[in-house]
Amino acid sequence: MAITLYDYPYSGHAHRLRLFLSLLGLDYERVPIDMRNGKHKTTEYLKLSPLGQVPTLVDGDFVVTDSCAALVYLAKTYGGANWLPDDAKGAARVQRWLSTASGELYRGPVVARAVKQFGRDWDYDSAVAWSKRLFDWMQAELDDRQWLAADHATIADVAMYTYIRVADEGDIDLAPYPAIQRWLGDVESLDGFEPMPRISG
Repeated sequence: MAITLYDYPYSGHAHRLRLFLSLLGLDYERVPIDMRNGKHKTTEYLKLSPLGQVPTLVDGDFVVTDSCAALVYLAKTYGGANWLPDDAKGAARVQRWLSTASGELYRGPVVARAVKQFGRDWDYDSAVAWSKRLFDWMQAELDDRQWLAADHATIADVAMYTYIRVADEGDIDLAPYPAIQRWLGDVESLDGFEPMPRISG
């Protein structure tokens, strides 16, 4: 089956999938969707992604439009138990971070970056507060271990990586968080790592 990824280069949600596909060594066709010009709202694209979300992953006749759900699908289909543990406790530890990626990470660094880089009329001060709360917690979590959910990289690390790496594009400073900075470097040292393109060059 051929894998197709509909994405936008500066979407961190899309980069999660590009990163994981690269880490898995999977070939795929990349179809760029120009979100700035509204191409994610066209009738044709809405047939794939009814909410007009990017990315959309298509594998044969299977379509998934949520980036974290797509990480789960790719891990289960192509990645094995290292990326998403089969045991209940291991799976729960990963799921906690997938939920964080859709919750605190979104309300913090994602919103801050959207305000600063895309001019979104959202609450920037609230985003800064959420970012601090998240990063204080992550710093404590990573103080005594290398990876977020296991003793090796999992899709938890993939889900959380991108928006934290570009947190400065939302004027969020990572200097007070050395353990997080070390973890970012560990993700970047994985075989097959693919960087996120920066808006600011």
